[in-house]
Amino acid sequence: MRGQKGSIPFFHLTVFILILTTFEANSLTNFANFEFEKSLSSCEKPCFNGVCLNRTCICSKGWYGSQCDHCNGRIRLTESSNFISDGPLDYSSSSKCTWLIEPEINSSNPLTIKVDNFLTECGWDYLYIYDGDSIYGKQLAALCDLAMNMDGFNVSYISNRCAYNCSNHGSCENGNCVCENGYAGQHCEQEVCRSDGDSNKNPCNQGTCSDDKCDCSSSMSHGTFCQKPVTSSVWDVIRPTESLLYGKASHASLTIDNAIWNIGGDYFDNSKKINFIEVFNVTSLQWNVVVSKNEEPLPRFDHTVVRYKNKLFMFGGVIKKQSEAGFSHSITNELWVFDTTLKTWTIINNKNNSTIRAPFAVSGHTAHIIGSDMFIFFGYNPYFGFMHHVQVYNIETEEWRVADTSNHVFGRFKHSSIEHVTKTGSIEVLVYGGSMANNTVTDSLIMFDTKSQKWTNLPQSGVQMYLHSAVYHNGLMIVFGGRGANATAGSKNECFLNKIMSYDLACKQWLNMSDAPNAVKRYGHTSQVVQDKIYLIGGFNGKMLSDVWTITSAQCHFATKPDECRLINDGIKCIFVDGLCQPFDPKVSYKTSFLDMIKSSNPKLMNDCSNTPLRIALKTCEDQLDCVSCASKSGCGWCSSAEQCLPNEQECIDGPGMLTSWEKCPQRNDLKSLRPCSMENNCGSCRMNSHCTWYPVDRNKPCVSKEDLIAVVYEYETKAVSQERNKFLSTSHYPQFGRSLFRNSSECETPCAERSNCSTCVDNDQCMWCPSTNMCINLEAYTLSFAYGQCHSWVTSGSGNVVKRVCQAESSVCEEHKTCGECQRDPGCGWLADESKTGLGLCTKGTAGGPIVAKPPGSTWFFIDCPACQCNGHSTCVTTVGSFPPVTVEKCKKCFNNTIGAHCERCAPGYYGDSRNGGECNLCDCNKQADMCDSQTGQCYCRTKGVTGDHCDKCEPKYIGNPRNGTPCYYELAVDFIFTFKLKKDEKDNHTSEIFLYSVPYKKDTDVTFQISCDSERIGSSTSALVALNMTSSYIDGLPERTQTMMVDTACDSKGFRRVYVASDKGYPFGPDSNTTFFVRVYNFTTPVQIVVSFAQSPPINWVLFFVIFAACFIVLLVVAGLLWMIKVRIEAYRRNQRRIDEIQHMASRPFASTKMELSILSQLSSASGPTPLSIEPCSNYRAGIFTLAVRLPTGGQTVTPNGTSGLAVASSLCLLTPQQVGVLQAAENGESSGGGKRNLRNLLRLPIRQRPNNT
Repeated sequence: MRGQKGSIPFFHLTVFILILTTFEANSLTNFANFEFEKSLSSCEKPCFNGVCLNRTCICSKGWYGSQCDHCNGRIRLTESSNFISDGPLDYSSSSKCTWLIEPEINSSNPLTIKVDNFLTECGWDYLYIYDGDSIYGKQLAALCDLAMNMDGFNVSYISNRCAYNCSNHGSCENGNCVCENGYAGQHCEQEVCRSDGDSNKNPCNQGTCSDDKCDCSSSMSHGTFCQKPVTSSVWDVIRPTESLLYGKASHASLTIDNAIWNIGGDYFDNSKKINFIEVFNVTSLQWNVVVSKNEEPLPRFDHTVVRYKNKLFMFGGVIKKQSEAGFSHSITNELWVFDTTLKTWTIINNKNNSTIRAPFAVSGHTAHIIGSDMFIFFGYNPYFGFMHHVQVYNIETEEWRVADTSNHVFGRFKHSSIEHVTKTGSIEVLVYGGSMANNTVTDSLIMFDTKSQKWTNLPQSGVQMYLHSAVYHNGLMIVFGGRGANATAGSKNECFLNKIMSYDLACKQWLNMSDAPNAVKRYGHTSQVVQDKIYLIGGFNGKMLSDVWTITSAQCHFATKPDECRLINDGIKCIFVDGLCQPFDPKVSYKTSFLDMIKSSNPKLMNDCSNTPLRIALKTCEDQLDCVSCASKSGCGWCSSAEQCLPNEQECIDGPGMLTSWEKCPQRNDLKSLRPCSMENNCGSCRMNSHCTWYPVDRNKPCVSKEDLIAVVYEYETKAVSQERNKFLSTSHYPQFGRSLFRNSSECETPCAERSNCSTCVDNDQCMWCPSTNMCINLEAYTLSFAYGQCHSWVTSGSGNVVKRVCQAESSVCEEHKTCGECQRDPGCGWLADESKTGLGLCTKGTAGGPIVAKPPGSTWFFIDCPACQCNGHSTCVTTVGSFPPVTVEKCKKCFNNTIGAHCERCAPGYYGDSRNGGECNLCDCNKQADMCDSQTGQCYCRTKGVTGDHCDKCEPKYIGNPRNGTPCYYELAVDFIFTFKLKKDEKDNHTSEIFLYSVPYKKDTDVTFQISCDSERIGSSTSALVALNMTSSYIDGLPERTQTMMVDTACDSKGFRRVYVASDKGYPFGPDSNTTFFVRVYNFTTPVQIVVSFAQSPPINWVLFFVIFAACFIVLLVVAGLLWMIKVRIEAYRRNQRRIDEIQHMASRPFASTKMELSILSQLSSASGPTPLSIEPCSNYRAGIFTLAVRLPTGGQTVTPNGTSGLAVASSLCLLTPQQVGVLQAAENGESSGGGKRNLRNLLRLPIRQRPNNT
């Protein structure tokens, strides 16, 4: 939709437009209270839709943000023409904006909305348009665009004007177009051929107009208006005499004779009953409705329908059920049969409610009839995610089974598939594209052999898509439209594709076809082949479509030369045979020309296929039939699962894992391989494999084999124990060892589909809640489940209190909303204020005209605005007049009932509750251990470290005390240990301001040293921690228990301080027999802070004993070192002697022999003779050997070499062996000999010698 400008006509004067974008958990509506008495001042950034007051932007109604740049709330537009926009900058990630267009001019002319610019995130952010004054009117569109957060949109509207300005080919009279001669249609958009028309206007392009139709026979063109040459495909829109009233998407289609049956599908108009079966006759170009004689199945979409004899089999899909809260969706495994003769529906598997055996409930799958079996490929299951199983239903025996495939693939959703018959008679099913786990979209093409039940990987297309359609035509798999891959912030992939591709099954290569017109951009459509034409029906492009398009492939017979014939590939494959260009038939064996026979080439596979680099690489790799030969071939890799050799740039059918080195090739094993556990990313699908188990410690690979589980658990537990040990040493956290430390992998969590409300749904961080459909779905299934904007908002996981508030604010039940602003965020609700005028009221379903249920007497209905003040029943309004600007301001006079806020919407400090709409605020119950509590839940913010519980009534582990009676929780400090308390500014320690410690000295007659430091990590903190210390002693020598205060309000900083308490105090003796205890209180600090504290009892050092022990240890160390050195010397000598003996023995065992050499003058040597080697050491392959020769050294022009130097040397070289030499060497090795063996050996092994010319 990017770059397009379109207009949508409406025939009512009231239009309800709603934009909904991504909702975040912290994006609740806040009410602003501005002081208009402040003076005006300039702002750093411009205020786009407001005024600048005291350096702050004061936004106009319907806008919010620091620059008033984001739309917000509801706005009524009464002008006859205007525009709407989300704002001048990129739109907000949490916007809910509503415009109610009600022109004041009373006219019956239509209202036209024109989309000037539209850039929103595809599949997530929608602009909804309704024909009426609320969402309860007829929905006309759900617009979205690129797959990323972008500029937003600009939409203009105008009333009292015909839509599209009658396409500039007519006049507007009373809201209707009166078309010029040669044009027809509701908006004069249809150019027609008329024999009595103006001869200068020829809509038939290269053709002629005859009998009100274009005749293309005299030209090299085709199409309704002869608009395309015959060498390319042509698109035409069919205008049935009676078109469908409502559009559909994700319906199921099939061809019976000359008619296309449309069954089910998703649609916008939820208030009306949609025809379940509609039939389009391609001959009469009319739609007919097939009415069942008994009760029809519930409406559904993303299902499949196949034909067997005179019956239609409909399986799976998403069922739409209507309730008071709206429409809900559920995936089913129902199998319905429709008898085309009796016109009756029958369900045949309604007794199977099992979720762990076939038939599995799936949606977005495909189905084919092979013999008497119905094969169901893939789909999405709410319990097992993306199904990789192939389900098979035998129609004759009525039995279900899961195909026992010999290799493994990943499941997918909303892919396309076609079937074709090979020359051998076997039937293959090709599956292309689809959405997979982790929100990935694939471009892979895989083939399923229904006989061997084996998957094979085919070349990838390079275009990732799903929600597309495909047909088998002229030996090609032709793919239409669809939705592209989810883009990132740096890319701009289109949401709706008009790309068409074809896959040549014989050549195994992809071909690009001519792109379809922009009007064909869509997804969720279907396509069928009837009478050599391809029909495309329905789909979604922001609107639910009911149009019918045809594509006619290029024609072969117009080409007269082989080269021209080969270039025609737009929807057809042509072959030049017997001097004619004709369509290629994969079932026909064409005769081979004499030239091709000499070349030993296959004309069907080579001469008629483009030899692209990928095609050549595929051919090279396919010739390798085993892993070793494949991995040894350059550029090829072996896929073990499919036992297939592919080019390195391709992917294996089971994902990464291609073997490119022959050393890694596994041994041949005829046993069926188990499915790798790493291929499963869902707990349910993981545990369906008996050899796998779910252990979600590692989120990247939570499904592991039971053998690997032992290693994973050991690694995790070792790491966890190490972390707990570090926490124990730091004492800021305390370990709790046991099995509770590790996750229980024996059971799966409750699937998202079984969580029935918002709070339980978002407890799982992999689930998300859709209030408008009351569905809990998996995160990765959002864009699959709501591809047509069915979900108006969603809630994901977060902290408990925030999620609870968001679940209430985003509820689809109007009565759960507590304020007018929150109520009007729900597009289907309005505020019914009571007569007290204190802000009390009720949120209920309604439209701009009033509530759906009659309002009580004295109440006032608010749909666009909210009542003044909104004091929530805790105050009354007071009216004041500002001095500048002089405007009337209404405020809440004074908040009562322990409430605060501009609208008395919060509880006062020390109180908790929900004060909105008359709610109560209760006193915090914290056992005197906290000063404040959470204003909504009442959870106390305990100020003492170690005190925990919602009411500060418990002590943490390692702390002792009873906080319920006001006693603090103490932490014991062991003597002679240093303790570090790191209190962070997190949710746990944010409100901590004191800590209580105690220590009991256990050594008699030893002084106690107390040391503490308080290092505040808070920058700019002016307050320091304070320390108080008391010393308490129980009954000693008949004295009563008494307490002595040792320090009070002593400041503690990062440098700290140190105190020593002597053991000579008779009233406070130390040791195990006494009960003297030090109590320390550290207080008046703010987090983050680090407190280091210790109690130590260190006796004086005995220096004489120290030096005696030190000297003894030193002497012992010297003696041990000497002994070790002597042992080392002995060992080294032994090893040296032993190594020498081994070397001598090795040299003595070497082979040796004697030889005689003839030393002659070089000039006396015959030119035909040459030197022979002293020895030959052939290599293992007998292709080369090491030749050793005696070489004369140069004499420097003298008779002999100089004194002291040798005249001979031994030289070795690696030389190639001739076949004759190999024969001699091998014969000698085998023990064969003859009388002339030595002479033959000498002659054959003689080396040629080249004499250098004598230059002297």
